[in-house]
Amino acid sequence: MSKIISGFSKFTKEEKIDWLAKNYFNNQPEIIETIKQYWNVDGKLQQLHDDFIENTITNFYMPYGVAPNFVINNRTYAIPMVIEESSVVAAAAKVAKYWSTRGGFKTKVISTTKIGQVHFLYAGDKNDLITYFNNNKTELYSATATITKNMEKRGGGILDIELIDKTDKLSDYYQLHVTFETKDSMGANFINSCLEVIAKQFQKEDIEIVMSILSNYVPECLVRAEVSCPIEDLGGENPEKFAHKFKQAVKIAEIEPYRAVTHNKGIMNGIDAVVLATGNDFRAIESGAHAYAARNGQYTSLTHCEVKDGIFKFWIEIPLALGTVGGLTALHPMAKLSLDMMQKPSARTLMQIIAAAGLAQNFAALRALTTKGIQHGHMKMHLMNILNQHDASNEEKETIASYFENRTVSHSAVIEKLNSLRKPQINWVDFSNENEITSQLNKLTNTSKPIFGSMSAQQMIEHLSAVTQIANGNWDIEVFVSEEKNKRRKPFLNTENELQVGFRASFLSENPTPLKFSSIEDAIDDLTHQIQFFFEVFEKDTSRAIVHPFFGELDFEYWKKFQVKHFTHHFKQFGLV
Repeated sequence: MSKIISGFSKFTKEEKIDWLAKNYFNNQPEIIETIKQYWNVDGKLQQLHDDFIENTITNFYMPYGVAPNFVINNRTYAIPMVIEESSVVAAAAKVAKYWSTRGGFKTKVISTTKIGQVHFLYAGDKNDLITYFNNNKTELYSATATITKNMEKRGGGILDIELIDKTDKLSDYYQLHVTFETKDSMGANFINSCLEVIAKQFQKEDIEIVMSILSNYVPECLVRAEVSCPIEDLGGENPEKFAHKFKQAVKIAEIEPYRAVTHNKGIMNGIDAVVLATGNDFRAIESGAHAYAARNGQYTSLTHCEVKDGIFKFWIEIPLALGTVGGLTALHPMAKLSLDMMQKPSARTLMQIIAAAGLAQNFAALRALTTKGIQHGHMKMHLMNILNQHDASNEEKETIASYFENRTVSHSAVIEKLNSLRKPQINWVDFSNENEITSQLNKLTNTSKPIFGSMSAQQMIEHLSAVTQIANGNWDIEVFVSEEKNKRRKPFLNTENELQVGFRASFLSENPTPLKFSSIEDAIDDLTHQIQFFFEVFEKDTSRAIVHPFFGELDFEYWKKFQVKHFTHHFKQFGLV
């Protein structure tokens, strides 16, 4: 069956889901159930989300967190963050509180202009083109009057139109480079609409318009955020050492692109999370920030650090083209809520808040890297993700969180601990309890069948008795266990692990030995006698040590540990525990 389809966009949401289920999920009912599980119960609200994009079938939830205690220019903010990565929100909140007692974040907007371009080809005389541009520049402004009218009332609009010659890079290629101020709107639709009108007005027979589009590279829409304090106020055991090591970490990111990419990714963890929460375009912010980081020909750090005259200073300068009106910010209820949480900031104020969030995230990462290491805190936060992946119960989560309070978290260590909690509790056999031992063994008959192995019930009882006789000194086994093997094998007896099915010491034959006693009852009597003698001989000589044919030389305590495992193993063999 062909999976190429025409008219998919015209299907209803239910029809789209049905088609996907049939063609890609083998009609699995749980797939459809999962898709519908994420629909909003409020039909009107769900329709609002459906209309954001095309071919919507469901919602994809992201966690919405809050980082409080951000003091920015002496004003306190709680910052909303939408991100799936653990530790980001916690790190931002922790750093915000840290700097709230050290002067907070100081921020300022350097500039807010944005760029759009009309790209065109012209093969004629350059001087003629310049003359044509200069003669028509006023007309280019006028052509956009109906579009720019409302923006100009708010103090925005087109600031300048330049003719740029790019023929040294590409034959016949020129630009109209247009500078905009869009105030509180991000301005993408406004800019693109203006550019298309300008292109239409500018076009003539010998000018071929290639495209008209805004640029997400906005080096003149720039904001700065900074934290600083006396070095001694940084705290810790050695603030001077920390300050200089921190500075070196930043310097490395300034000169080493491999490090700079990861360094800046951490900054964008904080920035993108707030951009998403406010309904702004995080892809535009990302691409513009990374282009700015490479503006001088090499990719470098977006943050910088200075340690001078006893003062620690850490700052970021980053282009952020943001909006607080229009677009998704006006449509998405949670975007509106985010802006309300931040006291309805203007676009300029939002630039400063988001820059502070990015700087906080970078400070948190560098502090971790230069002290305990990044995984220490990150994996603690990632702990719950691991437990959720493995459907841990609330009780398991509490137990494991407590267990790792002062331990290093790793995925394998968490899984090992979780498995240990879920492992069925072993009912270890107390071989010293004669009444319990005889009571259980008396349940066996000559017709009792083993769950594993080939021993009969009586052979199993006589086997327990024979091995006990080794400890008692009544059966001398000619076997040598090297010291190296003894050291390697003996620790097993201290664990909660059981003897594995199929375990057999080398001195034992593969086939069960012939019976020694005429009945199970006689075999049980002999076993209880051997157990009694076992305690007598070891209690008489507390320094006594006897070689076990597999584990090597064992004292009284280790022989008891072995006996518990050995009795439990064979009692399980016949379903007695």
